[in-house]
Order: sequence, then C-alpha cells, then structure tokens
Amino acid sequence: MFLWRKIGVVGSGLCGAFVLHELWERKDVFNVQAFSFWGGSKDEGEGQDLKLKLVQIVFRHGARTPISRLPPSIEQATWSTDLVKDVPHTLIDYHVESLDGGPRPPSPVEDSYQKHGPHKGGARWGQLTSLGQQQMFDLGQQLRKHYIENHRFIDPEYNPQQVYVRSTNIKRTIESARCVLAGMFGNSQSGKEGPIVIQTSTAEEETFYPNRNNCLAMRPLIKTAWGLLDTALPGYREDRLKLQRILGIEEARQFNIFGLRDELTARKAHGLPIPESLAALEDVVEQRATQCMAALVSGIEDGHSHALRLSTGPVIDLLTKNMLRAQNTDNCHKLHLYSGHDTTLIPLLKALGIFDDRWPPYAAHVTVEFYQDAKKNSFVKVLYIEEEKQVQGCSAVLCPFEEFQEAMATVALSHKTFWENCKIDQKKPSQTTSSV
Repeated sequence: MFLWRKIGVVGSGLCGAFVLHELWERKDVFNVQAFSFWGGSKDEGEGQDLKLKLVQIVFRHGARTPISRLPPSIEQATWSTDLVKDVPHTLIDYHVESLDGGPRPPSPVEDSYQKHGPHKGGARWGQLTSLGQQQMFDLGQQLRKHYIENHRFIDPEYNPQQVYVRSTNIKRTIESARCVLAGMFGNSQSGKEGPIVIQTSTAEEETFYPNRNNCLAMRPLIKTAWGLLDTALPGYREDRLKLQRILGIEEARQFNIFGLRDELTARKAHGLPIPESLAALEDVVEQRATQCMAALVSGIEDGHSHALRLSTGPVIDLLTKNMLRAQNTDNCHKLHLYSGHDTTLIPLLKALGIFDDRWPPYAAHVTVEFYQDAKKNSFVKVLYIEEEKQVQGCSAVLCPFEEFQEAMATVALSHKTFWENCKIDQKKPSQTTSSV
C-alpha cells in the first residue's frame, strides 16, 4: 500500500548604486524616535530619544519545490529544472562553516531528499526555485533600503564585524541567506573581506526547527498531539476523511496534511495546475494544516507548554542573550540574520503571542529591534512581515526589555537546559529555564 511519507513536521530556515564611503563615516548607532523604520503608528514611547543597538531577523526561506509527493491517484505536477535555475544577481561569494568555525557539517535532511530522486520534470525535493531566490533578494533589498540607505544603521558594504549570518544546514535555507545578502550588499564584499560567512549547526544540535529526531522528549508530545487532533479541533475529522477519500488514502496514519498543503502551495506559487478535486478545498487544507502545526509545536493546551519550550525555547534564549550583549557593549554584531523554516516561525510567533493563525508565507520574517535611551533604559520592538506587534506580556509595542524578558521567561531555554529537557520524561521537565 502506498505510504505517504511524513517529513513535513520537522521542517523536514541589492545591486543599486552605492553612496560614496565618505558619506558613511559615522559608525555609531543612530538616533531615532520611538517608532519603527518600517512605518506605522507611534506608541506611548513617542518622543523618546532612542538609539537602535541591534536588529535580529528570523526568516523563512523562499519558494521551493515540494518535500513530499501526492499519492499516485493524483496527477503529478511537472517540476522542470527551468524552475530552479540560479538567478544571476543573487550569486555572491560565500562560505558555509559550522558554529565553531570548522567545516560545514553533513546534512542528513538534504541527504534524505536525494534518496527520493527528482520530481517529475527533473527538479529535486526541497529545491529553492528561481522565484524563491528572487523573493529573498527582494527581502534583502527591503532591508538595505531601511537599515542602510534610509537610516545608516550598518555600512553599505558588507562588514563581518557588523553582520552575522546563520542558517539551518539545508541547501534552500543557505541559498535563501545568500539571496538576502545579495539583495543587501550585491557583490561589494568581493576582494575585500573575502567570502561572506554563513554559519550552521550539526543536525544533532539544531534548534532552529523542532528537532524531534534528536530531542527525544518531543516524540511523545507530538504523538499525543496527533492523537488528539480529531477531538480537539472541531470538524477536523470530517475534513480529514473528505480529503482522504479524494486522495485515495484509507488509513489516517497515512494522511499527511502538511505534505498536501505543501504541494498545493508550491504549485500555486509557481503557476502549476492544481487538481480540480482539490482546488475547491484549498482553504480547508490551509486552515487545517495551520491548526495542526500550531497544535504540534505548542501542544493542544493553552499557554507556554513544554512542547512550545522544546520547539522554540533555544531561539528565544539566543535572541534575548544577543540583546543582553548589545545592552552592555557596542563591540558586537549589529545585524543578525537567521535563515530558517515555517517550522521556525510558527513556534516563535506562538511564543511571542503574535501568531495570526495563518501559515507563514515564503520569505516571511520576524524582526526584533533593540533600542536604548540616553539613560541606558532598553526596549524591544517586534515586527512580523514589517507590521509592528505587541508581544504578549508587554505593556506596549515598544516593550521595556525587562518586561520582554519576564514575558519570555516561561518559554526560553538555554542550550544546555534544552538538551537536558530533551533527555528526560516530558512530564517532569527541568524547572531551570533561560540562563540569562
């Protein structure tokens, strides 16, 4: 019997004219009023003389080919190799290394894609397409406009002392980071600082997606959530059975709502035909897949559950520690770019209390801006796809850093504590959270 492989749950992450360098001599942080560069309303911090100290951006990769296949009863789309050609203006010189500066680690996820062979048409599984490359390049140009051209937060040419880049160790996220950097800096780094460095983790220690393969405590949590979906989500069972009938799948365990959504979304983005039997149910698939993923990464229960801590706790901890470092010194990176997945963003949005119950689109991104005033009071502002958001537990959009830390204390997990929690009974999680 055909078994539809479940791999979706675990994530399986500008060539304009440059202003003369003499105009960019000022290297300190710049003064801004208490509102975001992206536009939008001011809050009660209006009028404060703030300095932007740090920007951290966590983004989803661009459009890609599917990472699963629909059952044989459904006509397969043709994923031509023409769809995945490199976009010339996104090509820059870069180097991938491990977090400790060593060689790039192996990528079991990428290896698993290769084992399945190509899609009909020749493109590989999970491959960043030309469309996806352009989407990420466009994001890079947006960042260039806001943080370089308009506000001179960082130099117009790539400076490794100012910019830090990390990606999950999967080709599409690494290439997405490349395209963002191309949009921001073009080829300005060539012959000056050498290749742009993109750091990545081993699969065994990756925390930028829910890592159930190596965090064993996640497995029973996900299994429990799967088992409760039919009863916890009103109407889900009926929709599931309807979709199974269309796909010719008899057993619930063979039905992958994420693979179905992934296929339909990828086809739609690239103008490929969607089977008539599924076209009328696109909205149902989108809604149910989003509900299921939110339940799996955060648990069926409300609040910052243990599942949510294991899904995004180390990411929250890392973002917070970076802000603490920026609070105490100017001698650190000013821009952090993190290239990840939808499964990076959904638990992060849930933890921040700003999830809008919609699946993050390609190139979606969470921006965390960190400010200080003249008295060294610190503030955090969070944006999702350029829209200001009030973090759950914060009294305003411009959130005092202490409030932000307190709001995130129930979910943040230091790297060490995270792996301790991964090895113990999920019913008795460690009470130690972030070390910050």
